[in-house]
Amino acid sequence: TSLAWDPGERALFFTTDNGSHRDLVRLDPVTGRAQLLQKDARIGDIVFSKSDRALWGIRHLNGFVTIVRIPPPYTSWEQIVTLPYGTVVYDLDVAPDGTRLVASFGEISGAQDVRVLSVESLKKQDTTPVARFDFPQSVPNGFTFSPDGRYLYGSAYLTGVSNIFRYELDGGALEAVSNTETGFFRPVPLGGDE
Repeated sequence: TSLAWDPGERALFFTTDNGSHRDLVRLDPVTGRAQLLQKDARIGDIVFSKSDRALWGIRHLNGFVTIVRIPPPYTSWEQIVTLPYGTVVYDLDVAPDGTRLVASFGEISGAQDVRVLSVESLKKQDTTPVARFDFPQSVPNGFTFSPDGRYLYGSAYLTGVSNIFRYELDGGALEAVSNTETGFFRPVPLGGDE
């Protein structure tokens, strides 16, 4: 499943029916009431944008990947950009101010990297990244924006163990900040050095 949390409305969004064509559901964690929002939407990797309360996601159909936006009340989606055949996008996140997206990209050649994209540019079909970095012979995983939007945090097995890396968006500095043998996935910065 894919999960997204709206802290203001205290609502959990998730995908289900993944073996078929992925439905989008909203859950009230207090009452346990689930509401089907979209049937067979084929959208996953959903994330919540605090700036406008929209969901962003990745839609797969016929070998093509489309980045989509799902505005409230979440019953329909907007096609933002469809990428060329053979380009796969995963691990989507949206900046706190809603102006940028980050995702890992896999190309048909096997190359994988992390790209930061301008939302305004995407709406004009321009996928030129505003920042881009990779890990030679290692797969980038789960890069997320810090609460202030200045950094990205994610993981890669670059050194033979799972490292959490911090990427500074302004200067482009990339540094390992932690590691473990068992693996880290989709780190969430909590503030300070946590």
